[in-house]
Amino acid sequence: MEELVTSLEEVVKNVIQFNEDLENHTDIVTQLSMFIHWYYIPTINAFGPSKYIGYKNMNTEKYDRGKRKTGVDTEKELKEWFVKLSVESEKAQELMEELYKLLEKHDKKVRSNANIHILKKGIKHSF
Repeated sequence: MEELVTSLEEVVKNVIQFNEDLENHTDIVTQLSMFIHWYYIPTINAFGPSKYIGYKNMNTEKYDRGKRKTGVDTEKELKEWFVKLSVESEKAQELMEELYKLLEKHDKKVRSNANIHILKKGIKHSF
C-alpha cells in the first residue's frame, strides 16, 4: 500500500502534479469521470481527486489506475485540512462549474455524485 500524505504541502504538490498530468494527456485523463471527491486549492486555482492527491509523491504512472489504493484512506487523511461543501451551497455550485469546464477540456464529465472539498482555513495558506 502506498504511503499517505502527511502535510498540506504534499497535497498541494500532488494537485500541481495531477494538473500537469492532465495537460500532458497522460493516462489519468481516461479516468477523470471515475473520481467522486474533488479537492480545490484556491492559491493555485486547481482541483485534484482524493484518491490521487492523498498519497505521497503521486503521478499518473505511480497511480497505476488506482490499483492498491483506496479513497477511504485518503478521505480520512485529507479531512485534516479540508471540509466538504454542501452540494446546495453557492460556493460548491461555483466550483463545480469550474470542475465541469476542466473535465470538458478532456471530453469527460463530472460524476453526478461528485463532491467538492475546500481548505478549512480558506485561502490563508501560502506555499
